[in-house]
Amino acid sequence: VEKYAINTYEVCRDLKLNIPKDVKVIGFSNLQTVDFMNPSLSTITQPAFEIGKEAATMLFKALDKKTFELKDEDIILHSKLIQRDSTRKV
Repeated sequence: VEKYAINTYEVCRDLKLNIPKDVKVIGFSNLQTVDFMNPSLSTITQPAFEIGKEAATMLFKALDKKTFELKDEDIILHSKLIQRDSTRKV
C-alpha cells in the first residue's frame, strides 16, 4: 500500500506540490519505513487481528449451521490514525 504513497510523493515532487502544505497524504499499512519518508507518512492502522477473529467467528457460525448463508451483519472495528508530518498543519 505504501507503494502508492511513494508514487504520490514522487508526483507531488514533479509537480512542485508541497506535502503537507499543498497536499496531505495518508497511508494504510503503517510499515516501519513510513518514518523514513520525507515528510514522514501519516497512516491509518487497521485492526488486522480483530478482522481475522471476526471473520473466523462468522465462518464457524456458518459451519455450525451447516450452511453458508450468512446474515447481513454490521461489525464495527475501530482504526487508529497515526499523525505524522505528511498531514501536519502548516
